[in-house]
Amino acid sequence: MTIGHESIFHEAEIPQASRELQELRNSTAYAAPFEVIRRRVIDDHYEGRMTIDATVVLRVGAVEETGAARGVGVVHALDMALRIALLKYFPYLESVRVTETYTHAAGESTEAEVLSVKKFSDGEQSWTTLAKSSNSVEAGWKSLVDGYEWRINLENLKHKRGTTNPRISRR
Repeated sequence: MTIGHESIFHEAEIPQASRELQELRNSTAYAAPFEVIRRRVIDDHYEGRMTIDATVVLRVGAVEETGAARGVGVVHALDMALRIALLKYFPYLESVRVTETYTHAAGESTEAEVLSVKKFSDGEQSWTTLAKSSNSVEAGWKSLVDGYEWRINLENLKHKRGTTNPRISRR
């Protein structure tokens, strides 16, 4: 997420998950849990219906993983494909869902800056991400990736604390 030039969004408060993730990414010691190699969306009209198909290719460690899915919209299809690719390596993401999404454009043209907010939940806790772009799909995609990356980092931190702190139960 880049918070840069002045816009109508300059006063928008950055959600905690996005702030924490940005701090991690700025750290020289940070290694992202996955890397997006590419993504592709096909927006088509087939047999009288709109169909949106997405393919996502990720790198987790040294392995490439592909997920493909059909959704009701571009970001939904990307979400489903991303989840398919991630679940093999991070099965605890099974309970994670986008529970609310908000997109807003500020400007007088189709090149307006877009703000995408996604609220996630795993059934126990909730977190929110925010991303900006002049491309609405890109903004939605970034806020989606950030939500999953933040949750993976939270799980890694829990695991690290559990193995390094003898006072934390390992049951």
